[in-house]
This record gives sequence, structure tokens and C-alpha cells, in this order.
Amino acid sequence: MARQARIVIPGQAMHVMARGNNRQALFFNPADRRIYLDWLRDAAKEFGTAVHAFALMPNHIHCLLTPQQENSLAKTMQSLGRRYAQYCNQQQSHSGTIWEGRYRSSLIDTDHFLRCQRYLELNPVRAGFESSPAASSWTSYLSHTGEKVEPWLVDHPSFWALGNTPFERQLAWQHFVQEGAPHREDLEITEYLLKSKPWISPTTATQLFKNTLGAIEIRPRGRPKQGI
Repeated sequence: MARQARIVIPGQAMHVMARGNNRQALFFNPADRRIYLDWLRDAAKEFGTAVHAFALMPNHIHCLLTPQQENSLAKTMQSLGRRYAQYCNQQQSHSGTIWEGRYRSSLIDTDHFLRCQRYLELNPVRAGFESSPAASSWTSYLSHTGEKVEPWLVDHPSFWALGNTPFERQLAWQHFVQEGAPHREDLEITEYLLKSKPWISPTTATQLFKNTLGAIEIRPRGRPKQGI
């Protein structure tokens, strides 16, 4: 069966996830995570991708990215994936792939961006690794609250709209994340990501995909119900 084509639109944000093969660990110490972030920064700069947010979990990664060209996302992730795989195999005396197939990606619109960024930065809390988002050093949360700034991150326009000054934006973001998200929202984001479908509003869907709406919809499982 042919691979499903990725939905990538230059200038539109993407939620991206890559997993370790067989759910194996990808990071074994803080130096591994720092190297991954540095190489993400380098690949994004080389191939024209803005990095807005990240979460480095033990056996998978999440990123929010905006590709500037149609092939920017693929080149960024492929270059980073190959480079980190070589490093990881050398460090662990392994060989072969460290990744579980292709990375997953979901196009995100402005209406959904901040909720998706919150999803990323609450990932360690949701998984039970941390008691609060501020306790994790390996998400972009501390950068967005001004406590541990990653200067290479690019704030999305949705984040800029939170306030007129850095302090206003940081405080607004802290409050928004602390509110948490409904469980159904987390499930929805996860479902769209795993199926590589856009998580967007009906208005955006009509604007971007008015002739191909069926290709981006998530259909219920099982056989279609018969008419009565």
C-alpha cells in the first residue's frame, strides 16, 4: 500500500512526533537531550523551519514547527533523525534504526495553536514524570515563561497575541498552562496526530481543503451504518 502523502502547507504550523523503535529510550542523560536540541536548532535553520515548542520525553519527542517551504519539514526531520541515530548508536554500541518508522505530523491552525503548545508542555506531567510543567527542564515551557530561555525558539503569532510585553505574554502563558486541558482535548490531539490529520477549525478546513475535505476527516471505526 502506498504511503499516505503528508499534508504540509508552507507557513502553517505542524505538530510533529517521533518515537523510539519498539518504544525504546532515546535519551539516557541530560547531554543527550542537549545535543538533540542543538541539532534540531541547526537543522531547522539550515532547511527553513521555525521551531516554536518542544517536549523531549524518554522514548519520544514532540515539536511544534512551521516549515517555510514544502520540503522544509521533511528535510529538517530527516537530517536530525539520521544525525541523532548515528550519535545514539555510537553511545550505546548499537546498530540499526532507533526510530519507529516515519514521524507523525498534524497541521495546526491559529485557532488550535496555543492548545497544542500547552499539550506539548504538559506532556511530562500528563505522563507522570513531573509534578508541574515548571519542574521539567526538557520542554519549552520554561522558555515561554522566561525562566530558561532558548533564544533560537520562534514565538508563534498566537503566542505574541497574549500580551504587549514579554512579561505579559509569559504571565498569560503560565496561567493558561496551569488551567490545564480537558481530557477529551488531549485525546483529540493525540488521535489527529497519530493519524497525521490536520487539527483545525471547520472554517480553516473549508478555506484550505474545500475540494478535499474527505481526505482530512477522521472517520468512525467499523463499517458504515446502513440507512434505515
